[in-house]
Amino acid sequence: MSTAAPRSMFVSATAWSLIVLGVLGVVLAGLVWVLAALLATIGIEQVYDENPLFGLFPPALQWMMRHLGLVAALLFGTSVAALPLGVALNRRREWARVASVWTCWMLAVLHVVAVPWQWRQLAAWRDAVDFTMPVFVREQIASMYWPLQSSSALTTLALAGAFAWTAWRLARPSVRAEFSVPATTA
Repeated sequence: MSTAAPRSMFVSATAWSLIVLGVLGVVLAGLVWVLAALLATIGIEQVYDENPLFGLFPPALQWMMRHLGLVAALLFGTSVAALPLGVALNRRREWARVASVWTCWMLAVLHVVAVPWQWRQLAAWRDAVDFTMPVFVREQIASMYWPLQSSSALTTLALAGAFAWTAWRLARPSVRAEFSVPATTA
C-alpha cells in the first residue's frame, strides 16, 4: 500500500494565501460597490467634472473611477473564484493545482505585458501635470518621474517573477506527488 506524499508548506501557504486574498477581495469589492453606489446617488459625472484634479489622473485610473461598479463586480468575481480554488488546493485536488499553475503563468505574462502600459500611463500623468501645474510642481514631478517609472517596472516584474516561480514550483514532480491519488487495494 502506497503512502501519501508529505504535505509541503509551500502548497499549504499558497492555498491559504488564496483563501485570505479571496476573503479580503470580497470585502474590498463590497466597499468599492458602496463607493460606486454613493457616487451614483450624488452623480458621478458631476463629482468628477467639479474636481479639476480628476483630469490629472492617468487615463486608466480615470476609467476605473468612472466604472467603479464594474471594478467591484470583477473584484468580487475573481475573489469568489479564489476561495474554492484555495480550499481545493489545500485539500490537494489535482484540478486546483493545474488551475493554479495556469493562472500563475497567465498572471506572470500579464504582468510582463503591463510594464509598457504602465509607462504610458505614467507618461500621460506627467504630461497632464506639465500642462496644468505651476512650474514648482512640474519640477517636483520631473524629479520623481524616472524613479517612479523604474520602481513601478521593477515591482511589476518582481510580481511576474513571483507568479512564474509559483507556477514552476506547483508543476514540479515533488509537488505533483502530493496531488496524486494513492492507489487503494481491495
